Amino acid sequence: MDPNNDTFVLHSELERKGKVKPVHVVDVPGHARLKPKLDEFLPRAAGVVFVVDAQDFLSSMQAAAEYLYDILTKATVVKKRIPVLIFCNKTDKVTAHSKEFIKKQLEKEVNKLRESRNAISSADITDEVELGVPGEAFNFSQCQNKVTVAEGAGLTGNVSAVEQFIREHVRA
Repeated sequence: MDPNNDTFVLHSELERKGKVKPVHVVDVPGHARLKPKLDEFLPRAAGVVFVVDAQDFLSSMQAAAEYLYDILTKATVVKKRIPVLIFCNKTDKVTAHSKEFIKKQLEKEVNKLRESRNAISSADITDEVELGVPGEAFNFSQCQNKVTVAEGAGLTGNVSAVEQFIREHVRA
């Protein structure tokens, strides 16, 4: 099991006249064995697209929140102010949760993690940065780096939010 990485031309640029700049994309799946691999790529990252399954969200919510918390508290992400897009995939499905619901639930879960992890490790033994505003419930607007939430469906090609995010943050 390895991260996938390749260079692509975005669909939105295929019709453009003139210079088209391909982008390098690294896909690090959320499997626990691959989490350490993310650290290899973050120092060079222009942005992070964190994909959440909107159809199966409730069963994976806690694991997703833990992985997202780990990303948002990485010193590299905070110091470089690496923007994060939380992409709610499969929102074309009838049983999918809305991006608003997912955002609120992730904020609640991250808040729980923040409280429990801060209580456990007051000794700074990791490269984690404290998240949010002490004494306030966590929300993504409190992050030092920009965190946005968007929705779409990869299977049907509805990924314009991801393409826009990439174009905003990858230098041409």
